[in-house]
Amino acid sequence: MNNKYKDITGQRFNKLTATRFLYSKRNQGFFWEFLCDCGNKKILRAFNVVKGLSKSCGCIRKKIRETHKMSTSRTYRTWAAMKNRCTNKNNPAYKSYGGRGIKIQENWLEFENFYKDMGDRPNNMTLDRIDNNGNYCKENCHWALRKTQSRNTRRNRIINYNGKFLCIAELAEIKNIKYNVLFYRLNAGWPVEKLFCEIKRLLQIIILYIV
Repeated sequence: MNNKYKDITGQRFNKLTATRFLYSKRNQGFFWEFLCDCGNKKILRAFNVVKGLSKSCGCIRKKIRETHKMSTSRTYRTWAAMKNRCTNKNNPAYKSYGGRGIKIQENWLEFENFYKDMGDRPNNMTLDRIDNNGNYCKENCHWALRKTQSRNTRRNRIINYNGKFLCIAELAEIKNIKYNVLFYRLNAGWPVEKLFCEIKRLLQIIILYIV
């Protein structure tokens, strides 16, 4: 636990104003009483309030639920997950999103604006960024099938084949070859023109080289 006590009496953080220190807990930090703008008082961990992880006594979340009545919908859960992995450093996925500079356009921090731009999340689809290195914004996001989104990752290799840039999964489908075989050949350094050769043809090529 950080034993350094800091007096934040009277300081305001979002909708919360620190009124008085109450107690500390081992490995949890200092707990204060905070007065919310709505008039409620609540005991909260000071670290969470100062870092913006707790912004009100809970009235913000309650207001959102009452406003759009969608807090249990898959669209809202998708929005909340997006926001969490981009802004919450304690989220396991943060390093792949917020940690590498992926941001959310400012007005999308409010669910109503996100919903206005994206609408309801369709069945069997997820929120996908067209440019995997770009931010979450109206211009760079769409609802995509999970299969499509799984291909749009930094781990997927893109190959220039006959002037078209395709990922390994797409090439495997087009050429009717197993994904694992194609992946192995690429990692082994095979040239593009040899990637789709049948085994018999490969043996003929090898024999010609040996002879």
